[in-house]
Amino acid sequence: MGYAKGDCMTQKFAVKISDNAHIYIHNDLANAADYLKRKIEERSRNNDRDGIGLEIMACLIMIAFAFEAQINFLGFKVDKNWEERKPYLYKLERVARKLNVQGDFTTRPYSTIKILKEFRDMLAHGKPTEIQGEKNLVLTREELERRNILRAAWEDYLNEEFLRRSYDDTESIWRSLLEASGLNILDTITSGGSTVQIIESVDR
Repeated sequence: MGYAKGDCMTQKFAVKISDNAHIYIHNDLANAADYLKRKIEERSRNNDRDGIGLEIMACLIMIAFAFEAQINFLGFKVDKNWEERKPYLYKLERVARKLNVQGDFTTRPYSTIKILKEFRDMLAHGKPTEIQGEKNLVLTREELERRNILRAAWEDYLNEEFLRRSYDDTESIWRSLLEASGLNILDTITSGGSTVQIIESVDR
């Protein structure tokens, strides 16, 4: 006697499931940053600049997020008392100390991280700004034309030079810390799988 399709779908089994997965989000964030950076460079070469500042903004945010995720990955791997919710720069300094890497925040590449964090915080903790007041100044025509009261402070970061600097310097620190950790690049990649072993059929 045969079984209807519905019967097969509702039949139950005793199974043993073995999971082994390592999901590392820093890979996805770094891939997003790299993709955006390449698109921006392509558009710049083609002199296609409409909205490019918005893409730079998105790319810088991805770089900042990716770098913090990389530091969280290293902290998780090398520090058994890792505190993921601690402040951004504190975590970087802690990982560097743990790995005996000297990080000088007055020079590149580490000085870039402080600037990138300022940009990231301005957008992540977006706050309204209201400007009122009067003042008397003596300005040249060029200074008058350059003056823009509606320009937000974070817009000063939206240029390709700072984008390249942020990308290169975070990559430099990541690679130096990874090397000091003794981890292989393959250890940083999302991987794993799941297997299902049917033990027996269970009567309904």
